[in-house]
Amino acid sequence: MNEQLPVNVVCPYCKTELELEEEEQTAGKYTCPNCTKEVTVPKIMNETEKTKNQPVIDRQEELSVESLQKEKDWFIGIEEGGGLTHYYDKEQIVTELRTNILEGKYEKTTSVVIHSKDKDGKWQQSTSTLEEFAKNHFKLRVLYQPVWSHAMAGLKWGAIGGVFLKLADTFLMLLSVDGGMAVLFAVAVGACMIPRIGWIGIAAISYFMFKFSRANFFFMALAAGLVGAILGCLPGMAIGGMIGFSRKDSLPLANDAAPESGGLLFKTVIIPLVSGVALFAFYIFVFNPWLVSVLE
Repeated sequence: MNEQLPVNVVCPYCKTELELEEEEQTAGKYTCPNCTKEVTVPKIMNETEKTKNQPVIDRQEELSVESLQKEKDWFIGIEEGGGLTHYYDKEQIVTELRTNILEGKYEKTTSVVIHSKDKDGKWQQSTSTLEEFAKNHFKLRVLYQPVWSHAMAGLKWGAIGGVFLKLADTFLMLLSVDGGMAVLFAVAVGACMIPRIGWIGIAAISYFMFKFSRANFFFMALAAGLVGAILGCLPGMAIGGMIGFSRKDSLPLANDAAPESGGLLFKTVIIPLVSGVALFAFYIFVFNPWLVSVLE
């Protein structure tokens, strides 16, 4: 025998708690006054098959996932009390999710289900703990590892900055030797930055440029970018580590954040700084003079 919907439900679209009228309970559908979307829920099976409320929760979660998949290409789900799952998109993980972590709503061992769309448009799911998931998002990781999060952010931005600085340095060096080579190098770098050009497009451009100049400017750009990333990442990490140490006492932490590992100053500042200085010295006094002599 079918039963009517419970009085209290949660809108699967906006997560608003609602109190249904008797006719809405009987009809199995209602319109959310907050987001104005209509929700249709199948009649609940009898209690010998499932508990009274669980089918409604399952169907609401299904509707939430379906609606998000139509609007987003990535989101996560975190199970909350009562069998409900709260969903967060890319913008919400650094705002609403961050706030919920600080308020102690989730523990670092909480399971996170990641929904993502691949290049073929198919949805994939993966599972992680909240702490592991946070490592990929600076504003979340800083709640658990304030110094390491700044050091790793510095590593990334140092590498990016190093790439652009080295490309600019190579362009100026080529310009001082041969203006035509500098222009072709700039074309190669620009082609690599065109979205979705693909390896076939790059290979085609490289072939015509090679026939014209007998030089592989794409390889030159790749080498310059790699050198720049190596030169920039370690100093960037050291700077990030310094910033992390200067801010760690003023940053909010998750309630269950554990102390960061020992030797943090050595790992995040001293080693990257010393190694970065050594690499720069090698580049300036050994590698760069050799490269200039080869090009002349």
